[in-house]
Order: sequence, then C-alpha cells, then structure tokens
Amino acid sequence: MSENFINPCCFGEDLVAWLRQELVERQVQTRESYQEDWGWELPATIDGQSYYLCVSGNAEETSAKPDEGEWGIIVEKKRSMFQRITGKGKITRDDGMLGLVSKILEGEPMIRGVHLEELR
Repeated sequence: MSENFINPCCFGEDLVAWLRQELVERQVQTRESYQEDWGWELPATIDGQSYYLCVSGNAEETSAKPDEGEWGIIVEKKRSMFQRITGKGKITRDDGMLGLVSKILEGEPMIRGVHLEELR
C-alpha cells in the first residue's frame, strides 16, 4: 500500500503502474501517477495532446472468486477553456490515446470484458 494512501477503497495503484509501463514501452510520455479520493490519475501525452487516465475499481470478491471486480478507466482529453466553451477538441472514438489504451487492455489475457462506454 502506498505511503500516501488516501482512501482504502480506492483500488488501482498496481493497475495504474502497469498501465504506465505499457504506455512508456510504446513511447507515450507519462508523469507519475497520483491518488485521488476516488482512485488514481495518470497524466500522459501522445502526439502532442495531453490526457488524464483515471483509474478506479470496485471489488466484487467472493471466497470462490478471489480478486474479482470491475475496473473503470476514463480517458480524459485535456482541453483549453476556449475549446470547452466552444465544444471543440472533444475526444472521439478514433482518438489515439483511447485506441491505444483499449489495445493494451484487450491484449492482456488476465483482463476480460473490455468495452467502451458512450463518449460525451
């Protein structure tokens, strides 16, 4: 457990460290992840565009199925105030970071049920 652990129900430190390593191996610039009260955040940059990868989890363990649960990874594209006001620069399904994160997750045999939710 991290020495700066904020909330004992905020899982994801190992997952975000693994994801960071996977991104670094693919030449994506990342900074250190940090804990929030809801989970973990990983700043990353690809093709000159900055993102926050937000990782949180819900444990659903049982004695028959230890280590079960569901992870949520939000890929948030950093936009300027002008872009936010004008509705420009929104993340799309063909976004490079979104595609790369999906590819990494789908390529890991221990991870199953990867799906994209509605983009806003």
